[in-house]
Amino acid sequence: MFEIDKSVPIPLYYQLKQIIMKKIETGEYKPNDRLPTEHELCSMLGMSRTPVRQALTELTHEGILYRRPGQGTFVSDFSLSPSRDIMRIRVLVPEDKWATPLEKAVSQWNEAHSERQVKLNLLLVGYPELHFKIKSALTSGSPPDFFLLDSVSVPNLAKEGFLKPLDEIDPLWIENDYRRDFFPVFVEESTYQGHIYAIPAQTDMALIWYRRDWFKMEGMEPPGTWEELVKTAEHFKKPSVRKKYGLKEYPLGFPGGLKAGETITYFFLPFLWSTGGDVLSNGRVVFDSEASRRALSFLRDLVWKHRVVSPEVVSYEWDKTPKLFAKGEFALAIGGSYESSIIREVSGFGDEDFRKRVGFVPIPASPGGRCTTTAGGMAYAVSANAHDPELVLNILKITTGERFMRAFCLSTGQNPPRISVQRSLDPEKNWFLFKTSAMIYNARVRPLTPEYRRISEQLQVLLENTISGKMDVDEAVRRTACNLEKIIGGDSPISDNAT
Repeated sequence: MFEIDKSVPIPLYYQLKQIIMKKIETGEYKPNDRLPTEHELCSMLGMSRTPVRQALTELTHEGILYRRPGQGTFVSDFSLSPSRDIMRIRVLVPEDKWATPLEKAVSQWNEAHSERQVKLNLLLVGYPELHFKIKSALTSGSPPDFFLLDSVSVPNLAKEGFLKPLDEIDPLWIENDYRRDFFPVFVEESTYQGHIYAIPAQTDMALIWYRRDWFKMEGMEPPGTWEELVKTAEHFKKPSVRKKYGLKEYPLGFPGGLKAGETITYFFLPFLWSTGGDVLSNGRVVFDSEASRRALSFLRDLVWKHRVVSPEVVSYEWDKTPKLFAKGEFALAIGGSYESSIIREVSGFGDEDFRKRVGFVPIPASPGGRCTTTAGGMAYAVSANAHDPELVLNILKITTGERFMRAFCLSTGQNPPRISVQRSLDPEKNWFLFKTSAMIYNARVRPLTPEYRRISEQLQVLLENTISGKMDVDEAVRRTACNLEKIIGGDSPISDNAT
């Protein structure tokens, strides 16, 4: 039984923490046992959800418990009674799907090293505010030994001294495997001041989704240029065509405002790069350019001049566009390869129907420009305070090795950053990954700077202000460039919120 004494001046959450720990110490709760749910604990104890959640959250951060979304909260086997014969490694990941390859890698290690067994203490933190949660964990009393992070966070965490350079742990592996088999664009993204700090686990590409079956019936090809994008969208805006396919008023969709977060920056950059523009070059802000104005003007004109995109896109959450596309409300949608699972789930398309009905092409090229795409994804990094960096890296070598990476990418539909895995894909059996992975050869990564997150926030404000028509493109570009200069120079940017 759980017994809480509300008459004493001891916080309720702290009492619950002590009760749970006592039950673990006495063996009433054993490793991997599931605890009652938050709702069940509230009912049992007559408590509100806040202290119950605080108790479970703190025990999770301390490694006593671990959570698996959709399954519950479980007892960890980590640290209440540490064994000298087992090396326990704390791991922080954002989602349950990452547990499988890690657990299999540890199992393989343990089979080959009976004298040096490893146990994982897996902590799930979720994607929202992942960067903040990683920093909080790294500065806690029991930081993780390694963790999974968005690749754009590497320069910031490396600069602040939170990461262990991998080329200092095993320089031979870095030279003979890492640099030879990971695509150069991802090696570049994982490098800060000449050192390698992360191992790419998967990647995704920005692209244009289109209804292949509808395009075929209309005798049309998918767009390869900005002009073709406008023409195809205008075709599907015709009342007779909309009626035929049950389309809504606007045939093209994309996330256009702050609610979409990083997604809007992710898809904007290929439009900017195609014009020859950029955000930074050699550490300097180069955003105040005609190229930036052209890219922004084109996106704004899709809404206000060509009227093929709804003004409501500025209020879209990051996943609204693929959901509406999956429902048949759009003929085309600007997004990313990571949205394939959303489209399949919402549409109900099986693999065969998905292949027949849905197509994808790189972000179209500007006049005189070339098609390009944004590549980005998740990567593993070793904490600077890892108890045994060499052992941790050995586990990660297995996890991100060719066999395990191939299995993970095939099961999740996400692209492999290893060249050998990409080349092993079957054009028919693995058709989606085979075709999307080909885009890697024309891919670029987001600006490599410790200040990337602040820079992206400025770009998100810029895009909402211009796409909504609240701000003139020329003025918006100048003000954004000024704010970016302040960020790079270490000053606070001028507040310029869209709301």
